[in-house]
Amino acid sequence: MPIVIKDLTYTYMRKTPYEKKALDRLTLTVNDGEFLCIIGATGSGKSTLIQHMNALIRVESGEMTVDDMVLHAKRVDLRRLRGKVGMVFQYPEYQLFEETVAKDVAFGPKNMGLPQEEIAVRVREAIRLCGLDYDEIKDRSPFELSGGQKRRAAIAGVVAMRPEILILDEPTAGLDPEGRRDILELARSLQREASPTVIMVSHNMDEVARHADRVAVLADGGIKTVLPPRELFKQEAMLEELGLGVPVSAKLWNLLKAAGAEMPLLPLVPEEFAAMFADYAGGGKGERRE
Repeated sequence: MPIVIKDLTYTYMRKTPYEKKALDRLTLTVNDGEFLCIIGATGSGKSTLIQHMNALIRVESGEMTVDDMVLHAKRVDLRRLRGKVGMVFQYPEYQLFEETVAKDVAFGPKNMGLPQEEIAVRVREAIRLCGLDYDEIKDRSPFELSGGQKRRAAIAGVVAMRPEILILDEPTAGLDPEGRRDILELARSLQREASPTVIMVSHNMDEVARHADRVAVLADGGIKTVLPPRELFKQEAMLEELGLGVPVSAKLWNLLKAAGAEMPLLPLVPEEFAAMFADYAGGGKGERRE
């Protein structure tokens, strides 16, 4: 299992008037090869949690392991850890800084101490995996790229380190619907081709419903529940109490169920809801057709 967390507790500004407990005995396991989404209201601890996963924040209390690496030990091989766990922050394009795209993507592999030949291979591969034309953009300034290209180039800089675990912090923030769809398709593509385990923080429940294998719900610095999305979004009242919503399809399903309709399988996406409702209205059981 790539990430196992037990009783993780973290307090900001300890022993000051501004002391705040961000994580409180949080326990979570991230399974190998899954797409895990993390949701929670503002201040629930999402960012603090994911920053522990590649030791941007060191373990203060509790236990955390990433494969065989013990992150609560006094000494952690940060270079090895950050080669295994890649972090893409919100608005990653703001971190572009080199004079060319190729140099920017090469920054991470250079810090890993890799030979130049290996760096060159990784840069070309990462740019391709992120849906960009290497020959077309390698010598261009990253600041000359379109908004979507900038975000892909920034993600390529993380992919070039070949992380087995890719963490995405609100990867669709600030994008239009088409841009959001493209970035999430890229995340799925990277999971298939490069980083088999993906952890995504999101406030968009429709995106979560479409992509997550499981969803971890954070509240008050702890894990409220971890469920597959089809089970989680049946609990609309609980999610609303936490300041969260449900996808449009789940909301419609909950309304129909409250009105007495019998559609046993909760639909996760609009096209699934449309097919199930048509089946139900036509006298079927409203079950999903594969």
